[in-house]
Amino acid sequence: MSRKLRYLLIAPAVLVGLFLLVAVAFGIDRALHSDEVLRGVVVGEVDVSGMDSNEGRAALQAFEDELVTTPALFRLNGSTLTLDPVSVGFSVDEAVAADAAMEVGRSGSIFEQFGWWWSHLFDDEVLELPAALDEEAFEKIAEDWSKEYISDPPFDGAIRVEGVTPVAEYPRAGRQVATESARATVLKTLAVRDREVVELEVGPAAPALTNEDVDEALLTAEIMLSGAVVLSRLDPPVAATFTVEDLAGAFASETVTNSDARLEVGFDPEAVEEIIAPLRPELELPPVDAALRVNDDLTVSVVPGTPGTRIDAELTAAALEGAAMVVSRQGTLPFEDGADPEFTTEDAEELDIRHLVSRFTTYHACCESRVDNIQLFADVVDGTIVESGETLSLNDLVGERTEERGFKPAGTIIRGEIVDTVGGGVSQFATTFYNAVFWGGYEDVTHTPHSYYFSRYPEGIEATISWPVPNLEFRNNRDSAILIRTSYTGTSITVSFFGNNGGRMVVGEQSGGITRMTAATEGDDTAYVVEGEVSGRYANTQAPIEYIANEAIKPGEELVVERGRDGWSVTVTRIITYPDRTVEEREWPVRYRTQAREIEVHPCTLPADHPAYVEECPVEETTTTESTTTSTDTTTTTEAGGD
Repeated sequence: MSRKLRYLLIAPAVLVGLFLLVAVAFGIDRALHSDEVLRGVVVGEVDVSGMDSNEGRAALQAFEDELVTTPALFRLNGSTLTLDPVSVGFSVDEAVAADAAMEVGRSGSIFEQFGWWWSHLFDDEVLELPAALDEEAFEKIAEDWSKEYISDPPFDGAIRVEGVTPVAEYPRAGRQVATESARATVLKTLAVRDREVVELEVGPAAPALTNEDVDEALLTAEIMLSGAVVLSRLDPPVAATFTVEDLAGAFASETVTNSDARLEVGFDPEAVEEIIAPLRPELELPPVDAALRVNDDLTVSVVPGTPGTRIDAELTAAALEGAAMVVSRQGTLPFEDGADPEFTTEDAEELDIRHLVSRFTTYHACCESRVDNIQLFADVVDGTIVESGETLSLNDLVGERTEERGFKPAGTIIRGEIVDTVGGGVSQFATTFYNAVFWGGYEDVTHTPHSYYFSRYPEGIEATISWPVPNLEFRNNRDSAILIRTSYTGTSITVSFFGNNGGRMVVGEQSGGITRMTAATEGDDTAYVVEGEVSGRYANTQAPIEYIANEAIKPGEELVVERGRDGWSVTVTRIITYPDRTVEEREWPVRYRTQAREIEVHPCTLPADHPAYVEECPVEETTTTESTTTSTDTTTTTEAGGD
């Protein structure tokens, strides 16, 4: 056989051999990673290669913890501002990211999968980190930035009153934070470790109105304030004169932009109320609202309302607006006989609130400032009615916690540290409230577990709250409404949901790290049955140790100033069996972060790579005497208490 022929035969054999070798390598690689993310897969800045789903989630959760607890700097209109990622609701969807990473390289035919594997032998596949901001929270932050850092916001125009004369204030253009651009910039910046100080875009902002809009409103205002207005009626015979000064004091203008922008002028019902207040004692018999009464057996009764006679301030304001635009400048005083109360007996009965559905209690130490905050928060919530299909937001209901409203500074978790903020500690109420939602079987819209685990809360089935985020929202997905009642002692807080669950009542409490649930009654066949469970702990992470130099401590001794917390994950499952015996099961992971263990030691016993480390330890001078002195080393431990 000639040499040339041998080469012609050997070359294809070599190629086939190489192909088979590569194919075998591909097969082995796939077999080794059958339940793991393939090699060369990165999500954001996290290399998740070779990780299973739980490991991938844990790695991404650790990355999110790092991003969330690190403030970012931005420049705006010549000023530098600091942004706490928590304040804009920055979050990473670890579950979506981990699932997406598991799918990389596994789609398509076997040849397409081989092509992906071959093309990524030396190159990574980088997936975008699925991060997001809370839209409402960011828009509020952007609005605050515009007010604080930009001196020329747009002005839509208005009509103000000087004495009794209306005066036009014309629109003017201005500038404001370019919200869409800023949102994208902030999200991109927060999603990486190494953050540059980025300039936020400021854009021109046109007013919503024109000079012609204001001139048109001015003509109407001049007619409205051109003289006194009399409103009267014959039965009972009564007349009320509203002087020009009265009308000028009640005059208001408002820019409306829900359709075509316009400047609406009229009279403020609250100001009108002050004018008609002296007429009320003589003429009115106030109606009495119906009420819901909770009985000793935890059922609910309707206390009927009674009709009355009243003058309606809003209707009076509308009557004034109509009368002020006619030549006679007279109109009818809105006086309603047999007026129904705002909350009638029929209204109360239609709510179908019949008995206790769920109740939960948590316990706390006495006499702390956080207890005052919890009780004040509870007072605001007490008596709230959530109708069928309605969504309740705790932050919207209670509002911002301020010292003017009576809230006090107390512990709150901010960027991984427990610091005092006004209104801190109310997460105990949020957890108690959330358990009433959970065990009542109501729809969880949004809740955020604590960053760290606190034994006073049920593990996994708990929530934190702050202003403006994180928030707690739930939807009443039942046919009957809910009456929320709160109560407290010096060492406990209780939230009760009253509604209609076929007579079935569930009572729970958390004490000493143990959750106790009791079905007070089993109810009838129309009852929803709610069951919940929490998995064992997984994805455990040990608390890191942070050493702090303290020359006052003897070599070999240590002072523990923060014991730290380990981190782990659990999976919460809630199972609802409906009256038609269909079953709804939902589960979600809850991740508790680590908190560093902080230990003060002498600089000479610090780790060698610590910036405060010194090589030589001081030598303690000793004096020999006939007596022997025994000393006892003391280790002090402190534990921070937070939300």
